[in-house]
Amino acid sequence: MKSEEITYEILRIRDFGKAMRRRNIKVRIFNYSPSEENLKKLAESIWLIHGQDVEELTTVFYLPGMNTKSTGFALGGCTKGKGCYITRD
Repeated sequence: MKSEEITYEILRIRDFGKAMRRRNIKVRIFNYSPSEENLKKLAESIWLIHGQDVEELTTVFYLPGMNTKSTGFALGGCTKGKGCYITRD
């Protein structure tokens, strides 16, 4: 799939929570150094497609070659009524 300037693949979608429904999505991005702004746009795009039926969507981004069972390259989040954010490092 492609969004803006980032080519990506959704690896896993997992729902959890009862009182506050949440969703976690693992995403492999094929660009080695995407900008924070492009990652935020991608998180928002994924939220619009896959997150409208939950209160919060967390997106974990992995670079090519990273172990997807470990910590990601960046973390994105979107919450209903509060918008989206990106955290890197």
